[in-house]
Amino acid sequence: MISAVFDGSRAERRRRTFSSGGRYGASGMSRAEPEEMSLLSEVQGWDPEACRRQLSAALPRLFSLYQATDSGIQHIYILRILTERFLPHIKLSELEKDFFSKIFPKTIELFDLLLYEISAEAKSLTNKNVQLNMTLRNHFQDLIHMLEVLTDCVQHICSRQEMVPLEHVYSLPSSVLHVIKNTFLHCKSSESLYAECLHIVSDLLQSLFKGTYNLQKQFMMLLDILSINSCATEDSIRVMASVIHTMLEICSAISSIDHALHANTWKFIIRQILKHKSLIKDSLKHSDIFSGLCEDILFSFQSCLQLAEHMKLSGTQEIIDYKVFQRTIKLCRFFANSLMHYIKEFTSFLVDSCYQLHQTYLQIYSKFPPSLHALVISEAHQNEIARGFLMSLDSLLLPLLSFRPFIEVVLSKTLALSPELHFPQCQLLLSLMEMLPSQPQDVQALWNRGSQLPEEIPRLPLFAALLLSLQQCPSELSLPVFLQRATETEQAERPLTFYHYVCIHLCTFITSLPVSHFHLLESFLLETVLGPNMIMALLAMDVWCFLARYGTEDLCAHHAFIIAHVVKACPAECYQVSFLGVLLRRLLFLMAPDHQASLT
Repeated sequence: MISAVFDGSRAERRRRTFSSGGRYGASGMSRAEPEEMSLLSEVQGWDPEACRRQLSAALPRLFSLYQATDSGIQHIYILRILTERFLPHIKLSELEKDFFSKIFPKTIELFDLLLYEISAEAKSLTNKNVQLNMTLRNHFQDLIHMLEVLTDCVQHICSRQEMVPLEHVYSLPSSVLHVIKNTFLHCKSSESLYAECLHIVSDLLQSLFKGTYNLQKQFMMLLDILSINSCATEDSIRVMASVIHTMLEICSAISSIDHALHANTWKFIIRQILKHKSLIKDSLKHSDIFSGLCEDILFSFQSCLQLAEHMKLSGTQEIIDYKVFQRTIKLCRFFANSLMHYIKEFTSFLVDSCYQLHQTYLQIYSKFPPSLHALVISEAHQNEIARGFLMSLDSLLLPLLSFRPFIEVVLSKTLALSPELHFPQCQLLLSLMEMLPSQPQDVQALWNRGSQLPEEIPRLPLFAALLLSLQQCPSELSLPVFLQRATETEQAERPLTFYHYVCIHLCTFITSLPVSHFHLLESFLLETVLGPNMIMALLAMDVWCFLARYGTEDLCAHHAFIIAHVVKACPAECYQVSFLGVLLRRLLFLMAPDHQASLT
């Protein structure tokens, strides 16, 4: 992780660097014309009052000099003079027109050039090439000082302690974010870029990262005081949407560098989206934001499992490993909660993201016990992850229960899953069965009746989808795979075999199923009993017997008579006859005496 603190105070570094004899001092500007040298030397001696009086006369000449100079040293020296001496005297309403629009294009041009030269020089870097090492270090120093200048610009605006209209600083957000994003990307690729010579520039990389970190921190403070009125122009909306999308790219760049900064950046993104929701919601790339959260959940969860596996296999639980493990669980929960908040606020914009959410949910459960594809972790760590993260993940389903696109993905008749995802699909459907009874009747109907019209996307009833998914899990149904629900307390439910767990939840779900959907249930139960899978046939029989006991005596008798007629209609050598015979005998013992006599 590249996150070391600068050696020495920032003010002291400036004093050493920008003094008259330093690399950025007036004596270092050998290419400047005598008249220009005179202006710069004169400005150095002005007090704040003199700078304020000479503002209108000096700024155009300094801007002209800034645009004309071809030296990075001169650029940064003049930029420092402009920001330290004259920026404080410019009115807020004139910042964009009279200052930022004049300096930022050239500043970004210089930044890109410096970063390009550093990357190019890194490929030829060796321990023996002293001259190249010095040139590279000078370029790094230029970048670090440029970051300081930009930070000063941002801090100056924040120091006004008032809301700042976005139109007064149009050029600032995009310019600052361009620098932050590309600097973090350079830090992220530093190991591969510098290879065995990384140690030569590690101190400068740390300072560069620290400077960028500080610039982003100040910039996020600035964004909190930026305002967009309700009559904002298209430019203002475009700029703010661009800020959100660039911050999303920054998240991707720092995800493997600094977890705390990564999480804080996401907090900032969500906060700004909600702050300006009414204005920018139609300009946001919601699928990119949603995808970023899903990817970060998966990455954090995988890291959490790997830590747990390491502690299990090593047989020890070092304090530092365990603390990192706990922090990673919190990070997983943070991303899950952020995703849930985003879903609640922007559900209607997530039509194209339902498939990814479904896959994310399945992939997480495929990597967690009792999945046969899970890593080996201790029971204690399983419980911590379940209580600290998976309960938050399940809560994501609640705002999606009434969202038809999500229902169509989960219950799709053409759903194609890889083998390791069939068991998680069953877990998902069972979780949905627990949640549905508390939902309004129209929501339950969406899940229970399947597609009814030709123009609808083909989907199965929930219980049918579960029965079909279970047929893809013969190993989990046969092996002693145990499930239990995590609770908020320390005590979890008693573990049950997967077969027992499914049977209980399916029977419980039937008690909330409207009578109007019973014909669909009966049809799928009969198909399952007549199917080739013996375990599934036994499960269907168990559920059918519960249905007979839960329903009326007439319903039980009706089912028994139907099964009897089917048995009579089947050829004697048909293997399904034995299954139907077992079911009929079990139903017979559940019938009322008068119905038993009638059947006989």
